[in-house]
Amino acid sequence: MTKHESNESYASLRRLMQGAFFSCLALLVGIFFGLFLTPYMLRELGEGRYGIYVLASLFAGWCGLLDFGLTTTTSRYATHYHTRNDDNGLIEVGVTALTLFGAISCLVFLLSCVAFFVAYYHGGADALLWGSAFFFSGSSFAVSKISDGYCGLLKGALHQELTGGGTLLFRILFGVVNFVTLYLGGGLIALFIGNFILTVAQLALWIALTRVAVPQFRFRRRAFRKSRVKSLFNYSFFAFLAQAGDLAVNRSDLIVIATFLSVSDVTRYNLVVVTLMSYFNSFLYETSTWEINWFTRLNALGQEESTVETATSRRQSAEFYAFRSAVQRASIYGACFLAFGILFFSRAFVTRWVGAEYLVAFPALATEAIAYFLYRGASETNARLLQGIARHQVLAYAAITHGVVNIVLSVLFLKLGLGLWGIALGTVIPGFIIYYLVTPNFVCRYIGESPLKYWRLQIKTTAIACLSLIVPGMLTLRFARPTYLNLTLLAFTCAAFYCLGVFTLGLTNTERRIVIRKVLERIGVGSGR
Repeated sequence: MTKHESNESYASLRRLMQGAFFSCLALLVGIFFGLFLTPYMLRELGEGRYGIYVLASLFAGWCGLLDFGLTTTTSRYATHYHTRNDDNGLIEVGVTALTLFGAISCLVFLLSCVAFFVAYYHGGADALLWGSAFFFSGSSFAVSKISDGYCGLLKGALHQELTGGGTLLFRILFGVVNFVTLYLGGGLIALFIGNFILTVAQLALWIALTRVAVPQFRFRRRAFRKSRVKSLFNYSFFAFLAQAGDLAVNRSDLIVIATFLSVSDVTRYNLVVVTLMSYFNSFLYETSTWEINWFTRLNALGQEESTVETATSRRQSAEFYAFRSAVQRASIYGACFLAFGILFFSRAFVTRWVGAEYLVAFPALATEAIAYFLYRGASETNARLLQGIARHQVLAYAAITHGVVNIVLSVLFLKLGLGLWGIALGTVIPGFIIYYLVTPNFVCRYIGESPLKYWRLQIKTTAIACLSLIVPGMLTLRFARPTYLNLTLLAFTCAAFYCLGVFTLGLTNTERRIVIRKVLERIGVGSGR
């Protein structure tokens, strides 16, 4: 690799890391508005109209299955052709993907119109309100699908700092506009219209950024290729199955609880377990999604076009293995701290947030947190690696299996009288077996890595995380109180001690020197400023 290529590679990786940082900030902003704006919306709209808002949003969420996994697919293929400097391939994939997204948008818009008329003629006294809510919610989603196509191109060109920054900007705007709309007395329809306008503005931003950051791409209809449709769907089909499996895992629990227990149990489990663990999963996803593009890039540098989709096992470059090891350790460290936070902070937080009566769901939450502490960090990296090298069929089969077994075990444990804790066991037992014990074997085989080396790294990294959490755990047990200020200050203190432990025990000498140099550069020491 020449010096120019090395500098370009470093700049691309830095942009991806910046994008991950912005995405995490956007997620935190979303969590803030989700936790603290929801009670305000409920009070201003009333229970009835807030229920319409939730159901209309749920309608748009289920339309998300029509994505068929094309968002990840577009990003992955764009990275492949961008890395190989194949502008024709990039243009053909981009145009074909945007055409497919346009077709999906038209379908969603049609469904929104149907939902409007159905709700209008069967909605009773609030018929117009129901119909308008479904129409604007679906229309916003239809516009966002085209945005996903342009975002895929930007991410594929390794410009996730732009997508991350843009997402952060609009996450703030959506929250502020919703608050201002309610504060000024706007109703439900005003909320949906405001969100629709912002969604259109967001699409305009993605188009403008694509023209600047990916100047070789222009939407030309003659660049559409039917052969590309087949290639895209060959990849996206398994991504879609993985999404469906994850949806079964995350949503089936509430259906099982509603069937065998009570509506109150649904509320408790959803509010405490589903909400907090979904934030956990979202954070891991936002911090790791950029890895797909980098694994794709490293894989594309070492493979010929003819073997990209057919190779079943091959040795990768030294850079590939070094990157895989680094991000796996980082992912484990991050997941372990997040799981620790849920396990040690959630009792005090739930008591302050919604009341101590909801702590009946804490054993279920603790069970999932402990299981995720053990396997979610490594499984996230494995998933991004498999997506990057186009071996994500494993993820589809794993997700579908997890979803089916989860339902069976959850029902069985409920019949045995284990309650909400049984629901959690039904989720984590198959998850641990599939993602901690089985999936890594496929990953090692596909990339030609020794399983012994993988497990040595996995166990050592988890042990270091445990040692680094001793002081944070003692501090939390001693000082945690059910107040937001106390929990916030304590969380930052625990994070500082944890980072110090990981820095001391979990980094190599070279990595420590790099961290120190970067910190000194940031504060202006030794940089000539």
